[in-house]
Amino acid sequence: MFDQWISDEDMGHGLVVPLVILWIVWRERERWRRLPLRPNLWGWALLVAGAALHVAGVLGVGLFSSSLALLISAAGAVVCLGGFGLLRSWAFPFLLALFMLPKLAIVYNQVTLPLQVLASKLAAALLTTSGVGVIREGNILDVHGHRVAVAEACNGIRFLLPLGFVAVLFAYLVDPKPWMRAAVLASTVPLAILSNAFRVAASAWAPALDSGTPHQILGWAIFTLTLATLLPLRSAFNALYGRHRA
Repeated sequence: MFDQWISDEDMGHGLVVPLVILWIVWRERERWRRLPLRPNLWGWALLVAGAALHVAGVLGVGLFSSSLALLISAAGAVVCLGGFGLLRSWAFPFLLALFMLPKLAIVYNQVTLPLQVLASKLAAALLTTSGVGVIREGNILDVHGHRVAVAEACNGIRFLLPLGFVAVLFAYLVDPKPWMRAAVLASTVPLAILSNAFRVAASAWAPALDSGTPHQILGWAIFTLTLATLLPLRSAFNALYGRHRA
């Protein structure tokens, strides 16, 4: 898992996830320390399931299987030593741990091309709306002779995964309501898609931004602006919730 975090740019956020999990467990230590420990034998079932998944991963199913086995085995150890009450108190750290799992290859391969095409369509629409003439051929944009291909690396996954992780962490820190975490997480999907489309549109409009360091700086700038939208988004969700309850 560590090798993928440092070699796959889509998974670079995985390096931070374990540290954040440890910090949250330490931050909430007073709450879970008060819980009575009730070791449960069902934890052994989770440990066996985790071991079976890990064996399947070693035999060729893939890294995702072995990585998921790690989480299941950790949950089994918690249940064995402290019971389901302790596992429930650590539910949020376990949820965050999903963000450090490697990409599931079969899903990633299925969504890559549709996301590339979607990014090119949205980018073309943005350029056209802005009055910039653009010709789209599949996942290739042509702006006054400057052709930009929406590569696999620009499919939006690189925005979606870290944005989802930061969004859930943001909701945890600023709002105790569980539904808020789910709402903010769900909103990261369209946010990531639109942000990626803006990046593609900017790269097609300005040739200097389509590669190299300027392209990376552009990506970081758009990602930072996308993160900033989480604050008004939370306020909007709270306003809708208050209006619905009223």
